[in-house]
Amino acid sequence: MKTNYKRLLLPFLLLVICTLSSCIGLSMDIQMNRNGSGRLTLEYRLSRMLENIGKLDGNESMPSIPVGRADFERTTERIEGLKIVSFSSRNESKDTVYKAVLDFDNEKALLEFLDPAKTRASFTKNGQGGSLNITIIDTIPVYDPDMLELISILSHEYDFTISLSSPSNSTLTILDSKGNTLSKVPSAKVVSLGKKVSFTIGIMDLLNLKDGLGLIFNW
Repeated sequence: MKTNYKRLLLPFLLLVICTLSSCIGLSMDIQMNRNGSGRLTLEYRLSRMLENIGKLDGNESMPSIPVGRADFERTTERIEGLKIVSFSSRNESKDTVYKAVLDFDNEKALLEFLDPAKTRASFTKNGQGGSLNITIIDTIPVYDPDMLELISILSHEYDFTISLSSPSNSTLTILDSKGNTLSKVPSAKVVSLGKKVSFTIGIMDLLNLKDGLGLIFNW
């Protein structure tokens, strides 16, 4: 049965759909400085079943996910102004948890990491601050019901979180795929104003969003 999938910003989330036999949770924190530099911290957990699929070397037909420091080093070598600060991993009962910390010199380096295709993330300078616009989901899915049920069973403990902090108060605006502002998203936890703003939603709830999802961070 042919299945069309939502287009997702990051390959981490894409793997949730494409593998269908494993789970992943992702936390992404962006710390912005006034001059456009900053730090990006990624922490993601993979079901042990996913690890062999996730190697960048080999399994070329499967989506790739970085599971080692060398994977991130290849990325930082490609992007000027981006460097890896640290990388670590730890084993838990059913998952392996990876954490990578990256420093970026400017907004361009951050955007190139978040969106290599340059179609779903943009930055606008605004006085002493700025605006980061990220499209998380931009199309409506058609799922095989059996696959959807399997994802629901496997992903119920996994979340997607994205946050941004800056020297001044920030705001977070939530949009649908048409650019309409959403006052709320079912099941999402949102901090929309403060030195640190954030959006958290369960992986299954994210995949169930019918109208897409975009986030605008202003600071």
